[in-house]
Amino acid sequence: MTPDKIDIVMFNMSCYTEWQRGIANRNFHILHTLLRDPRVRKVVAIDYMPFTFRRAVRQWLYNVLGGVAGKVLSRGLWHKFVAVRESEIERTGYNLPGYEAGAVPFKLFVYSDISSWWSEKLFYKHLERELKRLDLRNVVLWSYTPAFVGYFDKLKAKLSVFEAVDNWLEHSSYQRYRERLRLNYQTIRYRADLIFTTSPELVRFFDRSGGCSFVPNGVNLEQFAAAAKLVDRDFAALPRPIIGYVGTIQEDRFDVDLLAYLAQANPAKSFVLVGPVWPGLAKVVEQRLKPLPNVHFLGRRSSRDIAAYFKEFNVGIMPHLQNEFNRHTNPMKLYEYLAAGQPIVATPSPGLEEFKGIVHFASTPEAFNQELLQALAENEPAAASSRRALAQQHSWSKRVEVMFDKLWPLISERS
Repeated sequence: MTPDKIDIVMFNMSCYTEWQRGIANRNFHILHTLLRDPRVRKVVAIDYMPFTFRRAVRQWLYNVLGGVAGKVLSRGLWHKFVAVRESEIERTGYNLPGYEAGAVPFKLFVYSDISSWWSEKLFYKHLERELKRLDLRNVVLWSYTPAFVGYFDKLKAKLSVFEAVDNWLEHSSYQRYRERLRLNYQTIRYRADLIFTTSPELVRFFDRSGGCSFVPNGVNLEQFAAAAKLVDRDFAALPRPIIGYVGTIQEDRFDVDLLAYLAQANPAKSFVLVGPVWPGLAKVVEQRLKPLPNVHFLGRRSSRDIAAYFKEFNVGIMPHLQNEFNRHTNPMKLYEYLAAGQPIVATPSPGLEEFKGIVHFASTPEAFNQELLQALAENEPAAASSRRALAQQHSWSKRVEVMFDKLWPLISERS
């Protein structure tokens, strides 16, 4: 008998309190889109499982001692389990239509536990005990982190899903854990029922005959439809046009030399970077970009407000390194630039071929600059409307629908 609803146990690549503070990623958007889907009865969101001492301490302070507010179901020295009220969910910028009329008093549960740092086995023992409180049915395990794979053996479920967001083997932050990640990716390859990836390169990486699909990132269209235009100190004094970038300025992703070239070639234009600078790139940014008078760093801004920043740009850019890490990515900002109606100039990346003719692609600094000038010249209202119309095809709800098209037949077979 085909079920009409499923319950999801999701292993996150972030912590829920980080999302409440305005940090957004694919995991954030997919989880909240699933919460809004009537086919999903309950979601247990498991905060990022720490595997380093530093992260364990941080998580203990922010998510066990503190953490998301709600009805506390269980609390111990190393863990906290909370049923989350709708008002707490709304702090992320998402809401749940029809939440109060649902079949369950709580739809979202957040579990934080730092015991994974010293014992993955102990972590699952604690988690399994807590999950029994919820009367879960038709359980789907859904993971975003390749750092742990023990759930395949320790937790019972109808189906397991893994979402490969980037290739962690190519990320500089995880170089010490490459062997662990390599082995875990192999386990995921053979044992996950479904794998969704952020790039065609990751589909090839997993090298499966089936059950592995490229599902690009998307955009929260409601956020961009509702955003008001900013008029504040962030932009009021800046000369226009404004060339904007939104995202983490990180050593594996961001091409500092390309940005420096563009800023020096266009001294009358303002280059605005909205996002944090990672420590690994801080010294280079300090030396190469901060001395340039037309480069402006605004730092991190809340995801709830970010659409308004996009709308201030005359052109959105993606000056990304053309390296192995970026071959496995799918920039979320591309879809957000489209939703804001902005022209886009980017370095080439696999999986973005469908946007040729809409996005200006360039492989060299000189070509990138020429495409930037062309994009500024073509920034007409009709073109902006066309970009916004294209963004309608790339909502997070459409991405989740693609996933359900793969997931539901398997659930039906096993019911």
